Amino acid sequence: MYALMILSVLIATAMMVVWIVFWRKAGDQYDELLSMADSKIFAWKDLYSIGLCIIEAYETKTKRKLTETKGSADKIKELAEVFGRDNAELYFYIYRSAQVSLILTFVPIGLFTGCAFASLMGFLIGGAVAFAIIYGLQSSVNTAMMQKKAAILSEFPQMVSKLTLLVNAGMLVRKAWDLVANSNTEKDLYREMRATSTDIREGMSIEQAMESFADRCGIKEMRKFSSIYVQAVNRSAAEAVHSMKAMATEAWEQKKEIAKQQGEIASQKLLIPNLIMFLGILIIVVVPMVVSMMGSL
Repeated sequence: MYALMILSVLIATAMMVVWIVFWRKAGDQYDELLSMADSKIFAWKDLYSIGLCIIEAYETKTKRKLTETKGSADKIKELAEVFGRDNAELYFYIYRSAQVSLILTFVPIGLFTGCAFASLMGFLIGGAVAFAIIYGLQSSVNTAMMQKKAAILSEFPQMVSKLTLLVNAGMLVRKAWDLVANSNTEKDLYREMRATSTDIREGMSIEQAMESFADRCGIKEMRKFSSIYVQAVNRSAAEAVHSMKAMATEAWEQKKEIAKQQGEIASQKLLIPNLIMFLGILIIVVVPMVVSMMGSL
């Protein structure tokens, strides 16, 4: 146990030295960049300057961008679903700096906690707390991703209905897309549609643009829709209108089913509070009766 404690102190001390060195070196040079990060997802972001400074030192020494490392493309693609394609690379650096900073901050605390308890259980508790804080970062990103997918799925039926109505009325498919995309400036789905319009104007093929659109939206229904839309542009809108109408109907039915499921989940969540209230009322009514009966006896 003492050998483990000595090793833990040495590792924790080395990590704290690195923490202090890069904290002083970073100063406030990354404050403006980190101010852009969403505090709801990236907690403790005042610490991230340490990670950014370490990443900058790594890129300088290796002459290689962090975005070129193994697995970076998949992570950037994942972050693009949450923060948009234009901001994905920026948030990739913030995400990696968060990982580095949180590890350097909380792993030593976990190791010192284990030494303070002088037991294996202390190391387990300290390690669990450090892991939970670091894991919470990925959990926050996953939650944001799920929320965006849910929002897009909710907006999808109305978008398809609008597009189908315009195409069926004789409007050109591309013009109908741009009109629908600009009909809402706040919701995620329409924001991704405008990004797709920009891709096409900048020379990307319709097939590649729609594939990228489906990837960013992250829901399976969008791949089928993208295929139908490409067919409408390249072949005949009349042939695709029927498929778009069927998809709009299917999407509305799916939205109703999701709303029904959410209602059931909400009612289940209310079950426990209602049960507690019922027990409270029961106690208020029954206890005086029992006390009164026992008193009369």
